Amino acid sequence: MIPGLSLAQEATSISGAQINLEEITVTANKRAQELEKVDGAVSVRTGEQLREAGVTTVADLEQVFPGLVIRTRGNRAYANVTVRGMSSPDYYNPSVQIYVDGVPQLPSAFTQPLLDVERVEFLRGPQGTLYGRNAYGGVINIITNRSDKGRVTASITAGTPESWGEVAGTLPLSANGLFLDLAVKAERAFGSVTDASTGANNVDSATDMIGRVALRYQPVGGNFDGTLAFSREYTESHEELYLMNSQVQNRAYFTAIQGPIPLLERTVNTFSATGNWMFGDFKLTSISSYQEVDLTRDIAVGPGTLMSFPESDAAFSQELRLAYDGGGPVTGVVGLFYQHDDFTRDADGYGAYYGASTNAVTTNSYAMFGEATWQVTSAFDITGGLRLSYDESAIDFTRYGSNYYGYYAGSFSNSADFSSIQPKLAVGYQVNDTTRLYGLISRGYKPGGFNHAVTYPQDAEAYDPETAWNYELGLRTATPDRAVELSTALYYIASTDKQIYVGPVGFQVIRNAGEAESYGIELEARWRASDRLSFGATATYGRSVFTDFTDPTTGQNYDGNTVPYAPNATANLFARYLFDQTLIDGTIALEGAVHYVSATYFDEANTLSQPAYTTVDASLEFAWASGVSLKLFAENIFNETYVTYSYASGANVFSNVAQGRLVGVTLRGSY
Repeated sequence: MIPGLSLAQEATSISGAQINLEEITVTANKRAQELEKVDGAVSVRTGEQLREAGVTTVADLEQVFPGLVIRTRGNRAYANVTVRGMSSPDYYNPSVQIYVDGVPQLPSAFTQPLLDVERVEFLRGPQGTLYGRNAYGGVINIITNRSDKGRVTASITAGTPESWGEVAGTLPLSANGLFLDLAVKAERAFGSVTDASTGANNVDSATDMIGRVALRYQPVGGNFDGTLAFSREYTESHEELYLMNSQVQNRAYFTAIQGPIPLLERTVNTFSATGNWMFGDFKLTSISSYQEVDLTRDIAVGPGTLMSFPESDAAFSQELRLAYDGGGPVTGVVGLFYQHDDFTRDADGYGAYYGASTNAVTTNSYAMFGEATWQVTSAFDITGGLRLSYDESAIDFTRYGSNYYGYYAGSFSNSADFSSIQPKLAVGYQVNDTTRLYGLISRGYKPGGFNHAVTYPQDAEAYDPETAWNYELGLRTATPDRAVELSTALYYIASTDKQIYVGPVGFQVIRNAGEAESYGIELEARWRASDRLSFGATATYGRSVFTDFTDPTTGQNYDGNTVPYAPNATANLFARYLFDQTLIDGTIALEGAVHYVSATYFDEANTLSQPAYTTVDASLEFAWASGVSLKLFAENIFNETYVTYSYASGANVFSNVAQGRLVGVTLRGSY
């Protein structure tokens, strides 16, 4: 099996069993479907594939999925996720939604470790019909393991500059289908940045620990199954270091000039209850969840000075849906969704300029949705869907103490509401057993609201929703023996009412400031050259540009500029070779991967950027038939240095630098 491919794979099991495309079932459209018959761009990676590729966190998923770009914005809590050139400069209102077992994740919990994952589904393009708000560029569905028997898996990785370990398992509690799922994981990043002022090494260290427990009732042949789950994650990080551009290659930070080493602490608690009831050809699903994130964020603002920006975010969501599959020509799903979110952000004051502040934003979201597929003939089908959304948002901002002649935001409160319709129409044609064509039109929706990080009086005004129309043509095909498989899509997306930060740094507000378009081609391919040698690739090429955008505060026109965080091209190339050997009772596999990202801009003016770069990975794994494996690996072998975020302050540019070379060994066992 080639890491990073969703098409037919050679399994890594000793038996040499083969996983074919038509055998992969996904729930991307909120009902079980064969992957090869989904009319849309969907990719799947199994937990085993992710392990093979060295993917351990959500942020690592960009290494195995086509066109996915995930860039941290200074710290582990927030990241900019871009799909098909659709990105969001406001990380409180992202353009991609992430789900874990059907539970929507808060933006400050996106970049979490992957824990005991069964598979990850990646839906590209606006998914507003079934997923609603923030499924603007795509959706990442993470599904954890749900074994129907006892199991234990443990692994430990010793590496530099990062190590981690994970233990997961399932304990049967009764003979009638009652199970206890347990999983824990801990990661330690030792750091690679030097404090040039004191000589201290590795000042950008981080620790991340996550655990999950689930009580699951899943009887064989029963009409009901349900799960009660709780997870908790704790993160401590000193990585929010903005290096002067002249020091990026040196990985050097100056505490004497720039300020003390920052601190970020994040605690994420998630509770969920899921139930499925079967009524003949109908399946009723209820997913209730509550997630709370408490965030401490102390960042350097000058010599000897840290400013504190603690946040708390709590959301309750409820989804109720009914799926129908009677084996006839029509299948479908209908549902209702509700979410209530309470967000609070405190900020320190700054000298005599302004006092401390508290910002509270409350959001209520309501939606009804439905989608149905009509199998017109054995080869031709039509899918139609519609979602009606209504969002309420309210802000209550309080400034304590001084305010520099009203130049900074003073106390205010306001509210706004928004409604939206998100339709979808798709057609699919099965040319033969291994070839399918489809066409798709869908609408995406990024809700309006208020700036969560208030700085300026204009933040009292709400910004409107951002919407997009997606037009897509796709092809999935394979040779009769499935030795070669190909999946590709052409897309064009027109965005209106772009939500953009305008104004000078430090006094920026979010406004609907223009229009943009994204267009391009996506590719996934796999070639099983022999029983021992396999190759694979994912690639995207396109443009995402502003077509009508003038900054209302400066008058600067950005028409034709590239949208930030949207590289024109990405590519991942993979190879795997199984040695013909008698050294061990099992397999010895050599793997390699090459990752390429073209130039990426960090601002609308296209003055701040990361040039194109390439990284190379390699590994050698010994896997015994007993279930024990030993893997030697190196990621970013040539220690390529690149930045994930830059901003300008006066004549200076400051950047976050990505991790360099990672070398380690992983010992894993399963029973």
